[in-house]
Amino acid sequence: MTDPLDQQIREWQTAEQQAADGELRMDEGIGEALRAACEAYRDRLVQLQHDALGLQTLSGYGGIPSAQILRAKFQNKAVHGDSDDSTDSAFTRLGQHIEIATLMRDTYAATIGKVGTVDQQNAAELGAKGGQL
Repeated sequence: MTDPLDQQIREWQTAEQQAADGELRMDEGIGEALRAACEAYRDRLVQLQHDALGLQTLSGYGGIPSAQILRAKFQNKAVHGDSDDSTDSAFTRLGQHIEIATLMRDTYAATIGKVGTVDQQNAAELGAKGGQL
């Protein structure tokens, strides 16, 4: 079964290419408003993903074995996924949504001819991530 988020990513990649090729255009005011909304949404998702990292070590569950099992399940669900699906975690799912929001932002920017601005923004983000490694 195909992951619906993977399908959305492919659809937005196609739309972004169409916009870059000039096949998809829109009014500049509308495109800019959509681009800005996607940027704000993306920023919020990045913050939520960062917050999810704080859930990889939980406390306050007590010492009984069932409580420890529950704590481990919640920690894994937040960051690492489970033994059946390591991608099924809040951190990973938020990452997929960030990718979609980024593609949406870039697509709307391309529809109004701001591809150079998007390229500069993406380069700055990669530079910032490189400093965090």
